[in-house]
Amino acid sequence: MNSAVVHSPLPRSWRDIAQPVAPRAMSREGRRRRVRAVAQAGGLVLALAAVTWGGVEVATAWRHDPGTLLTPAGAAPVRNISLRTDGVLDAAWLRLTLALPPKTNLMALDLPALQRRLRSSGQVQSAELTRVFPDKLLVVLKERAPVARLMAQVGDAPPAQLLVARDGTVFAEVGHAPEFLAGLPFLDGVRLVRAGAGFAPIAGMPAVAGLLDVARANTPELSRGFQVVSLARLESDDLIIVRSDAVREITFGAHADFLRQLAQLDYVLDQTGRGPTAQPLGSVNLALGGGQVPVSRAWSVASLRPALPPAGIAPSSAAAAVPALFSLPPQFSATSHDL
Repeated sequence: MNSAVVHSPLPRSWRDIAQPVAPRAMSREGRRRRVRAVAQAGGLVLALAAVTWGGVEVATAWRHDPGTLLTPAGAAPVRNISLRTDGVLDAAWLRLTLALPPKTNLMALDLPALQRRLRSSGQVQSAELTRVFPDKLLVVLKERAPVARLMAQVGDAPPAQLLVARDGTVFAEVGHAPEFLAGLPFLDGVRLVRAGAGFAPIAGMPAVAGLLDVARANTPELSRGFQVVSLARLESDDLIIVRSDAVREITFGAHADFLRQLAQLDYVLDQTGRGPTAQPLGSVNLALGGGQVPVSRAWSVASLRPALPPAGIAPSSAAAAVPALFSLPPQFSATSHDL
């Protein structure tokens, strides 16, 4: 007879017994610590944002006006305005143009606005303004040098003399000596176009300035006689027309060798006679190149005026001779470089 087998349960540990316990509520001190941690994180974020914004403001101020970052306590009103320039503008012009109110504080100056005010004259190419503490404003100017002049009438105002720089900028004359202005040729064949409070730059002036520079440096006697420079045919034919006391109409190639052309002109004048009693030639065309230059002895205009006849109008047969070809020696040929 089989005996019954009794299976007794294995012994269990207390860890195996389920012990449901409700989580303990956070204490008051714990909640305070959590609030402090959140507040500290928020404060750190705000501090980083403030530092970033301040850095951007400092960089902007340093780029546009670094003087505002170096402000000493109790900056004084502007008592001294010092001028340095490479041209003819003086301290009186500077004070009139800046027009600073009395007792203006040095740190209250809007330097970029004052810089724009100085450059608006056209004669000023660049302007640097610097605060010198406690009460000095230093102004350093670079001026445009005029190479020609013209007469213009704006509205009902009387005609006024304007100056033109080598970059074509047109500006009112300030500070130049009368004898200097008398040596500048007049411009003809140009049209002024209003641009804001002034005029748009005149195209073609770099070529004119190059011709005048070479003439003054190498043939000063000829350059002193240049009275009118016309750009009427510069755009269409690449020609610069000059009226002088020795030749009523000299035609230069705008992109040819100015030194060679001036040497040819000097030779022609030597061969045809020059001097106080010599009659001016009618025309000399230096733009054709080669070893011959068309020369005319007479011209229809009886007296020199600061204007040129329109292109295409031929001199009358009673006053002008047919242009003749003037032969040049070999050293003036287009292939020779020994002038």
